[in-house]
Amino acid sequence: MTEWLTYASIGLISLVLFYYWYRRQGRAAEKKWLLQQIKLQNDNQQACVDALAQSKNNPSAGKLTGLAALLILPTALIIDSLWFQDIPIDQRSSQVNSQANNQANGNNGQQNAPDLATAISQLEQKLAENPNDLEGQLLYGRSMMSLQRFAYAVGAYRKANELEPNNAHIMTQLAEAIAFDNNTGSFLGEPAELLKQAIQIEPNHQKAMWLYGIVLDEQGQYAAAEALWTDLLNLVESPNIKTTLIQQINRTRASQGKAELTPADDPQPANDSAADTADALYQVVIQGSDSFNDQPLPASARLFVYAKQIDGPPMPVAALVLNPPFKFPMTLQLNDRNSLNGERLLSSFEALKFSAKISLNGSATPANDDIISNEVTTTATDNNINLTLK
Repeated sequence: MTEWLTYASIGLISLVLFYYWYRRQGRAAEKKWLLQQIKLQNDNQQACVDALAQSKNNPSAGKLTGLAALLILPTALIIDSLWFQDIPIDQRSSQVNSQANNQANGNNGQQNAPDLATAISQLEQKLAENPNDLEGQLLYGRSMMSLQRFAYAVGAYRKANELEPNNAHIMTQLAEAIAFDNNTGSFLGEPAELLKQAIQIEPNHQKAMWLYGIVLDEQGQYAAAEALWTDLLNLVESPNIKTTLIQQINRTRASQGKAELTPADDPQPANDSAADTADALYQVVIQGSDSFNDQPLPASARLFVYAKQIDGPPMPVAALVLNPPFKFPMTLQLNDRNSLNGERLLSSFEALKFSAKISLNGSATPANDDIISNEVTTTATDNNINLTLK
């Protein structure tokens, strides 16, 4: 049935009903009035009798019905063109019902989509009921790491490690969570043992190799760190990660008095895009206070320059390490090659906090005799930093 036929049918039925209703109502009212006049026996009695006889053929109902017909159909078409023209007629009833249902259930639909806090609360409840849910514990651990609630992440990964021991991935995640939770950023201690075991179980686990290289570097085992990171360099494909690895390898080689590697020394050299990120992002000027300049430094001393995330984990986003001799003031440049994690590049942060220290024993692990600088918070647009060792 077409739209026109639908309108015509509705209009015709409406007109027929109107005609019979109006005719009946009009005749009944007229007949009643004429009968009342006849009973009164006034001078118009004969006229009323004649009018009563003629009322059976009164055409007024037909005229009004015709006038209504002239108005109903155009009015219906105007309404259709204004409000419903874009909706096919066979879809109008379903669309109206759909809109009504959406209005009735719209709020409920939004409420049914849980936010992050609700989802985590639900996960915590499930883990309380079933703490042996391995996948649930891993999911909770990842969620807590992303929220920087490291103590909770440690608990989740510890439970996961109990449920599935000797899993290199779980042991690596647990080691990282512990290191982030200890507020030093150091992997020495329990994290180092976990990473060592993880590599024994899965020698080519890339994240474990990366983090354990940091452990070896902290311990001063530069040759071992270089060897481990060189093996990792042959496994990775990302140009950014390769660039970071070469930077770290060169740190260990400098500590051993070896020449630096270049991207050309990589058996699978990084593409030119890595070189594009080598431009300086921050310029750091380091100088010493009067008391510092008068202090002799041992040959084991090392200078560390850190760029850390504001209100983030203690692990630096980027670092630069120099061996003596030091000549102050010195100007250093940091770029994406100094990033410690290929997935957390220096250029991806809008604001960072910078600091420097000299470790007399050459270790990145904090010590009481470290010579610490002031801390400067800055943005990428204000990239000149001045630090003073005190």
